[in-house]
Amino acid sequence: MATMKDVADMAGVSTATVSRVINRTSYVEPVTQERVELAIKELNYHRDTRTIALANYSNNTLGLLTGNLADPFFALIAKSVEEVARAKDCQLVVVSGGHNAQREKEGLDFLISQGCEAMVVHSKMLDDNTLIKYAAQLPAMVLLNRTIAQISNRSVWVDNRAGAHKSVEFLIQQGHRKIACITSDLPIEDRTDRLEGYRDAMKAANLTIPTGWIINKDFSESGGEQAGRQLLQSCPGVTAVVTFNDVMAAGLMASLHEQGLSVPDDISVVGFDDILLARYLSPRLTTMHNPIDKMSTYAAKLALNLSKDGYSQPNLHQFEASLISRQTVKAIQKIG
Repeated sequence: MATMKDVADMAGVSTATVSRVINRTSYVEPVTQERVELAIKELNYHRDTRTIALANYSNNTLGLLTGNLADPFFALIAKSVEEVARAKDCQLVVVSGGHNAQREKEGLDFLISQGCEAMVVHSKMLDDNTLIKYAAQLPAMVLLNRTIAQISNRSVWVDNRAGAHKSVEFLIQQGHRKIACITSDLPIEDRTDRLEGYRDAMKAANLTIPTGWIINKDFSESGGEQAGRQLLQSCPGVTAVVTFNDVMAAGLMASLHEQGLSVPDDISVVGFDDILLARYLSPRLTTMHNPIDKMSTYAAKLALNLSKDGYSQPNLHQFEASLISRQTVKAIQKIG
């Protein structure tokens, strides 16, 4: 007996597309629909009762594609989305993309196979065109922590560029001039925007960025440690550092301590995200608060509303990062 996967293989599409054609739940391009219908006819495919039940069940299921759940940032996303699902009496299905394009795609296909029409999607590695195609098939799919112009009314994001600019501006106001940037080595939108924010603020203050003062590492504690060892060699005279996220800042601080330096007496540090860890480091970390919990809650509600109503008013769902001043920045005498 032919399966939905057999139909998908013959038509050269995903099982998600076959499901959309069969259930008539969203738009499918006419050429694609014709290929799927021809494959169904040639294979004599018939849905079984489980498939029908899945279609009926789908509206009560919320899907979440996120990153590494061991990371406190992504755990907070999952917690916030789960709270919405519970409040709305929905079943939540969670998959991890692991910052890998193929795994993210497989995760989306799995959520669709589980009957998820409403979805919160935290995808960093799939390209814009691929996500736009999925969005065309999934009218209740909402992007989290990313924006794509063509589907901006279904994108929920934080202004990373402005947030990074604020963090550097704060250090400059405290008298710092030699400011390094430790950032991610992944080619993702967050990294690009935060790096541009750093450059914008330095340029606005007429401060040059010497070669080697932007250090690219894995955005993890170990990446921060590696950057800390490189920092003192690449950035002579550095007095302050902005980091891509809080876990990199934690690794950096540990590395500086091992090298006999004090934060903030010798070097000031500013993180980004304001995860729970930030307020319990010693000293407590000054950082940019990323409202990812509020964004995740907002995205989940938007996805469920889209699933119910099928339409969203054109709107920019943009959030702002705010500075949380704690103990890792020390003012120094201003020069000039």
